[in-house]
Amino acid sequence: MTLHSLRDRALYVTPIRVALGAVWLLAARIAGAPGTSALLAFAGGAFVIVFTLFNDPRSRFLRRGEALDAPADAFVASRARQALHATLPSTVGVSALAAVSLAFQPILSAFLGGVSAGLGVAGALYALRADPGLYVEPRSGVVYRRT
Repeated sequence: MTLHSLRDRALYVTPIRVALGAVWLLAARIAGAPGTSALLAFAGGAFVIVFTLFNDPRSRFLRRGEALDAPADAFVASRARQALHATLPSTVGVSALAAVSLAFQPILSAFLGGVSAGLGVAGALYALRADPGLYVEPRSGVVYRRT
């Protein structure tokens, strides 16, 4: 069984998300988006996603049971594997939408770049307060505690 650290996974994907956000901002500028508008859209996208993720009222209704003890034969996935797995589906989906919108609405691409960067910032902030002993099995979503 392969486990992913909840804290490390959020931390490792941060540079990917922030870099993709910068790429989409730059691509929007190259596609003709005015500088001020693109920057405001980027900042707005980042703010909206961070604010939403940390103030989602649905999280109050989630029931999380106690973490199970990790099986003895479980191992932790590599950093690269954890980071790449964490890009699915959110980061890949946002980037696909940004790519499609680039031809029609470059400002929307800048906004979506901000969303991607905001996901990275939110992940980094989550990693600061996450329990380093918690691991998840990605296929089942079961949370384990590893000592």
